[in-house]
Amino acid sequence: MDQQLITPPNALPGRWHERGGLDDLVRLDVPAVTPGMVVVAKRGEPWQERPELRWQVWPDDLEAA
Repeated sequence: MDQQLITPPNALPGRWHERGGLDDLVRLDVPAVTPGMVVVAKRGEPWQERPELRWQVWPDDLEAA
């Protein structure tokens, strides 16, 4: 069986916070499952190794920190 290497996502430049929510977020360079949404994670957490620490948000709910 072929094993494909899965490249972990990278953080895009900048720091973000959710309007009325979490702060110190990074936006990731992977597509969201839901069209129009973006994938984010909390800076400093091991989101590269643990996909469950990444989630989708609407880009309109993100503000530059």
